Amino acid sequence: MSGWGMPSMGRGTAVVSMMVAGVLFLSGCGTDGTPTRAIPKTPEHCSATECPELPVYSAKRLAPSGVDDSNDASLVPKYMTAVLDDLEVVWQDWFSQLNIEEASAGRALIASGDKFRSECFDDDEEGLQDGIPSNFPNAFFCPRDTQPDGGGTKRKGSVILPVDTFADIWQGKLMGSKGIMLGDFSAATIIAHEYGHNVVYRLAMAYGLDEGPPGDNSELIADCFAGNWAATVFGRKDLSFTSMAQAAALVISIGDAEPGQGHGTSAARAMALWTGFTDNLKRQGQPGDCLKRYWPQVLAN
Repeated sequence: MSGWGMPSMGRGTAVVSMMVAGVLFLSGCGTDGTPTRAIPKTPEHCSATECPELPVYSAKRLAPSGVDDSNDASLVPKYMTAVLDDLEVVWQDWFSQLNIEEASAGRALIASGDKFRSECFDDDEEGLQDGIPSNFPNAFFCPRDTQPDGGGTKRKGSVILPVDTFADIWQGKLMGSKGIMLGDFSAATIIAHEYGHNVVYRLAMAYGLDEGPPGDNSELIADCFAGNWAATVFGRKDLSFTSMAQAAALVISIGDAEPGQGHGTSAARAMALWTGFTDNLKRQGQPGDCLKRYWPQVLAN
């Protein structure tokens, strides 16, 4: 299981200041009319010098959530779904360039009052015997859970998001603790991080690997992939200075106190998000940048 992580008192202020400043299935029909699939192509590997780029669509795609105290029950899940839909479109385009099919994530939004049984939790875990509640203080990616993707196709490997916990973000609470400058893009960044774990999972599956990046890099690369996606949102002018400030404040609040504890320190997480967002303001950050820094073992020679 790969989760967003719990709040801590770690700080990455210098890096955060820099961040704020920078803002297919080919099918046909057989002779009898039965649909047939083309023979799957061999997945390609990125190299250190050549890797597909994420697309930047010209049209705006992610509208402000409009969430307030009176409408969070309906608008929070609607916004979460919109973010997931956008992540799915952007990343599926990238995967298709590597000949990797069926790469979208399953998704489970745990609605208010509902519970979800995840294969990543034992039934006898304290407090979770009946499932994960909608106010569970974390979001996570579970490679063993099978849920529908945005098109309704069931996928093994799913993003699990507790809706009430996300609704608290617009009330100034981050995963059960008080936060600062929280809002739309705070929620979106957490969702994008969990989808980043799906990117790692699909790459490992396509390449027949038993494991992903080692140590803290397993979480930092998910932050980096979240930054990649944020760059595409910024490129089509769906991401404002305020939105980027929300993402910056988020990484200040989240991080391990010391290196080697699983998620990375606040400074390390801020740098990962920044690396995904841009190459030192010279160009948009790309997945190849994240792979080179956090998972070079997967790159072709």
